[in-house]
Amino acid sequence: MPLMPRLVAPQRLTTLAIACVLSLSASLAHADERAELEQLRATTMSLMQALIDAGLITREKADEIVRQARAKVTQAAESTAPSDSQKDTKEAKDETKPKVVRVPYVPESVKAEMREQIKQEVLAQAHDERWGDPGALPEWLRRVTVEGDLRVRYEHDLFGSSNNPVFNAQGGFQGQAGNVIAWAPDLTNSTHDRDRMTLRARVGIKAALSDDVSAGIRLSTGNGNSPGTGYNPSSESVTQGNYFVKDATYFDQAYLQYNHLGEAMAVAGRFGNPFFGTDLTWPDDLNFDGVALSYKPAFGAGHSAFMTVGAFPLQEFETSRSDKWLYGAQIGTSLNIAPKVQFRLGLAMYDFQGVEGVSDTNPGAASLGYDFRPNLSTEYPATVRQKGNTLIRINNGTGDVVTSNNTQTAAASTWGLASKFRPVDLAAEVSFLQFFPVTVKASFDYINNVGFDEADIHARAGNILDGFTIAKKNRALQAKVNVGYDRIDRAGQWQSFLAYRRFERDAWLDAFTDTTWHLGGTNYQGWSVGAQYGVAPRTSLGLRWTSTRNLSDPTPTPVAPGFSDAVLKIDVLQLELNTRF
Repeated sequence: MPLMPRLVAPQRLTTLAIACVLSLSASLAHADERAELEQLRATTMSLMQALIDAGLITREKADEIVRQARAKVTQAAESTAPSDSQKDTKEAKDETKPKVVRVPYVPESVKAEMREQIKQEVLAQAHDERWGDPGALPEWLRRVTVEGDLRVRYEHDLFGSSNNPVFNAQGGFQGQAGNVIAWAPDLTNSTHDRDRMTLRARVGIKAALSDDVSAGIRLSTGNGNSPGTGYNPSSESVTQGNYFVKDATYFDQAYLQYNHLGEAMAVAGRFGNPFFGTDLTWPDDLNFDGVALSYKPAFGAGHSAFMTVGAFPLQEFETSRSDKWLYGAQIGTSLNIAPKVQFRLGLAMYDFQGVEGVSDTNPGAASLGYDFRPNLSTEYPATVRQKGNTLIRINNGTGDVVTSNNTQTAAASTWGLASKFRPVDLAAEVSFLQFFPVTVKASFDYINNVGFDEADIHARAGNILDGFTIAKKNRALQAKVNVGYDRIDRAGQWQSFLAYRRFERDAWLDAFTDTTWHLGGTNYQGWSVGAQYGVAPRTSLGLRWTSTRNLSDPTPTPVAPGFSDAVLKIDVLQLELNTRF
């Protein structure tokens, strides 16, 4: 729609103007007919003046409409006017006849119908364009929508009494035994229960730029990528309890999107998950940087296919061409396999390009605790990793650092991912609509990281892994059942779910894992059950219990016995209040 309200259709005003000119030509009409035409003329001119005053048409446009009307009347008069000879003959005859004035006659019913039609058209346009409404929004603002949501959560993290407290010892110094391989070097707490309040707040703006093109921006709470704090891309919650220091907000979405007839879609910037699947692969709070394309052709009633591809930068280096990228491709289908039974299936292949670690096997002098060489661009940053993936040390293992007081200390370890990550993901979902508005959904998700290759790991790690056998733990699965309303919009509506998950350590990058299951990361199995109940419009109260323990992984570790198989049992209770607008 244009920025200013639409002008009244020129053909309508021209019709009215013609009526005015006709009224002027009927100067010798009966008194009552003349008065009525004069009233019509005055009404029309007043309407045009009101439109000019309201800024709906310009004075020049109004004058042009009147000129056009007069021109049409003149043209009509000329087309019916007699020739000069006809005039002379007619005038000679008329001298003997009394003068007669002919006035076009418009039946009252026709005039009433014309008035009513014009009135209804003008009123309808005035209503649509909100003429004279002081509260009317500018046209561009009517193409913009604002939405948001808020979640306040209480969480109780309960650690098993038999948990092993040795995890953080994996992150010691490279001069110590057992620090060439690790699984959770950043885990500092495995024994102390924790109670906390968290907050997630998001507000977004969407603008329809045209029928096919739109843009979106969304702000959210979260942890910034600042030194010492880390950043979890899978969560937008912040922990409360920092002496009332204000929480920061970040752009978690900012994108341009093209969507043609619901079939072809292209999006670029920072946006939500474009792939079909479950939270086993991509958690709900995670957003993507990059570009994605999808095509969803329909074939028959209720049946369609979908294809999605995308390229997403993970880490860019100023002085290296070894940037890290994620490439993804998925094909799938959506079918009505029976009356009120819908089925979706998707097969995806992901390639985390360049994320695997490459060890520096060339001895060299360490400086300030690190050996800055090009291969260190393969580091798996501590700011994003969680726990579970097999890690290898990639920095120099021989150099000690001489400090200012002339004492020697061991250089800190720098970690890289042992395995390559090229997971294949098969996701399926079936929905039963027989009990509508209550829906029953069952989903299944299976991951196989076909990039895991022990020989390749040893080749990239060099001799630091001599004597190690790394177990092949590269698969994950999840089965889940949801029962309830698809969306809680009012009080009394409800949702519930039950899920089982088994997540082997090198099936998926632990940076991109759900932070409730096992408090993030991989290498665990367990259950989760929960429900939500609507307590007000678009507001729900939810309760969730998740219980997990780590998987047995007796990788022979002659240098660090017990680290790979240490016990870690975690139960998580969450009570939350959600609302959206």
